[in-house]
Amino acid sequence: MPVLPRVIPDAERRELATALAAGITLGDRKPGTAVTLLAEHAGATWELTYMGRRYGWRAAGPGAEHGVGVFPEDAADLITTERPEPAPEPADPCPDVPRTHLGFTVPDTVRRAWRSELGDGWRLGIACAVGRLPANRIR
Repeated sequence: MPVLPRVIPDAERRELATALAAGITLGDRKPGTAVTLLAEHAGATWELTYMGRRYGWRAAGPGAEHGVGVFPEDAADLITTERPEPAPEPADPCPDVPRTHLGFTVPDTVRRAWRSELGDGWRLGIACAVGRLPANRIR
């Protein structure tokens, strides 16, 4: 198994700097690391970790939180690619009803009928399953 590098060779850093497009600011090393450089583009920070000449760089940033392997000529494309905004979560149809009950996720059908016989029966069934019957129930 190959050993990861401990330093970034000057030639590799220059190659990365020339390959990065305009608008990408290549900064200094990430504090506490020897082989990770920070890059800025459109207000987002990217980490570029040198993995060796054979393997290229690991680019981690918005949309690639765990990192993607890239060579210097591909790094600029990855960093400058527009990422779609995540879709907003739909509004909760039952905001006053809990999402969990006694450690179990409440199904949407039961949440919509929370104050009906269906909701009472579901809560009683869960209470029986976990051994936490209400004090007013006959045992």
